[in-house]
Amino acid sequence: MKNNFYTPLVLLFMLTGCAINNVPPADIYTLSPKWNDTKVRTESKKNCPLILKMAPVRATQALIGNDIFYTDAQYVQNSYAYSRWNNAPVKLLPILFQVSIEESHLFEAIIPPTSISKSDLVLESTLLELNHHIKNNGSSEGVIRIRFYLINNATRKIIATKEFVSKVPAATKNAKGAVEALNKAATDIAHNLVIWLAKFDKF
Repeated sequence: MKNNFYTPLVLLFMLTGCAINNVPPADIYTLSPKWNDTKVRTESKKNCPLILKMAPVRATQALIGNDIFYTDAQYVQNSYAYSRWNNAPVKLLPILFQVSIEESHLFEAIIPPTSISKSDLVLESTLLELNHHIKNNGSSEGVIRIRFYLINNATRKIIATKEFVSKVPAATKNAKGAVEALNKAATDIAHNLVIWLAKFDKF
């Protein structure tokens, strides 16, 4: 009787162990463009004696995690089961934006959200979309949509606001293709952000 009782349990544990062993390890990706790209290093002829502070990026609950999302032609959103960002996009994007603005030499200094230093300006942002769109015709693209708010830190008034959208064709309809396209899209937005900030005659 005892043997008959334990045999199903042993088989259950063996099957469970096999299922665990068959799960492939997750591929880990990051938002890290080529730092020598001319779009990342967009130098401005202007130089303002002001300090700009980067505020934390706001986003929906889905975008503050590490999932890599894709949306099909029927607007069904899912995440790639075995692929992840190495950090949440809301943490990775500010680094790219800060480096791009620093390389432009547009301001005296750019400080991160955690800095205790005082600043003249604050750059807030809301990440509206970071997704891999898969279309009916078999093509796909990486899409990033983000809105920036430039704020006078002394008056707390909004100087200007601008929404940027970048859509980059993906070479493949998988996580790798999505990440490559999204990296290029992030670089495009960083480039356009610097151009936008450089347009102001005064802050």
